Amino acid sequence: MDESTPKKRPGLGDALLSALTTVLLVMSVGMIGWGVAWPGGEADDGTTSSEFVSLDPAAPIRLEVPRIDVSAPIIPISVADGELDPPRDAELVGWWNLSAKPGATQGQTVITGHTVHTGGGAMNSVGQLEQGDLVDVVSDQGRMRYELTSSPRYYSREDVAEKAEELFGQDHGDGALVLITCADWNGEYYENNVIVVGKPLGRPKDGQPIDVAAG
Repeated sequence: MDESTPKKRPGLGDALLSALTTVLLVMSVGMIGWGVAWPGGEADDGTTSSEFVSLDPAAPIRLEVPRIDVSAPIIPISVADGELDPPRDAELVGWWNLSAKPGATQGQTVITGHTVHTGGGAMNSVGQLEQGDLVDVVSDQGRMRYELTSSPRYYSREDVAEKAEELFGQDHGDGALVLITCADWNGEYYENNVIVVGKPLGRPKDGQPIDVAAG
């Protein structure tokens, strides 16, 4: 996502133009189980981890990623004319309001924001994240913690459209977190998107933010 300019350039909204059309079709078949709480992480022996408990699904209000020094307010965003656009304010991030709420056991929580090539975008450093990094998504029910399952992956506009169901579909995902923003500024616009995915661990029992040394 680049800064607002009179000339429209390819970006995340364009990349999701056809992708989200597919997602909405998927959602018409199988919707999210909004009222079901995530059961928390499991230990190696199959028992529930003592560190995490379930979280009642609720709309997210803040994204916290200490690994890249992000603490950004979240506002709901929707699809209009086939596009999902991040908030105009680059310091905010947007939650697709038809995607899973943190704490749900189905679907995927899709959060997006601007990358600004001159600096200041909430999602500028998503590409620096690594597998195993921790992310918190906070709602009025508490904080849902996620662990990234892989390093950032880069997709062209065509790739995003082709993999729309896999990336954003709501009939799978087990409550996963999907962060997406733009990448690869070429001097005029961003050529690609970068996506990271996190598995839900649950609500930390102690309710404390991520330890910077651990996250």
